[in-house]
Amino acid sequence: TARQSGHLTAHKKNKHEGVCYPCDQCDHFAVSFSNLKRHKEIVHDHVRYLCDQCDYIAKYASILKQHKDSKHRGVRHLCDQCDFSAARSGDLKIHKESKHEGVRYLWD
Repeated sequence: TARQSGHLTAHKKNKHEGVCYPCDQCDHFAVSFSNLKRHKEIVHDHVRYLCDQCDYIAKYASILKQHKDSKHRGVRHLCDQCDFSAARSGDLKIHKESKHEGVRYLWD
C-alpha cells in the first residue's frame, strides 16, 4: 500500500506507464526525480548527515531526525493497546499489526 498519494502516483507511472529516471553516472533507474536526486547525492556525491550531538552519521536527513528523536530527545511511540513502546513509528505500526491486528509477517 502507498502511504502517500505521491508514492502511488510514482508507482503507477513507473510500473504501468514505464516512466523512469535514469542516472547519468551509473546504471541506476529511479521511480521519481526526487529519488534520482537522492540517489546521486548518496552514491555519487557521498552526502552524509552528521549528528551534532554524537558521532552518528546518516545517509538520509530523515534517518538523522529519527536518530536524534530517539537517542537525544527521548521520543517514544506508545502502543495504545499494551505497554509496548518503539523509537520509530514504523516499528510501532508493525507491532500493532502483528500483535493486535493478526497480520503475519514472514519473519514471525
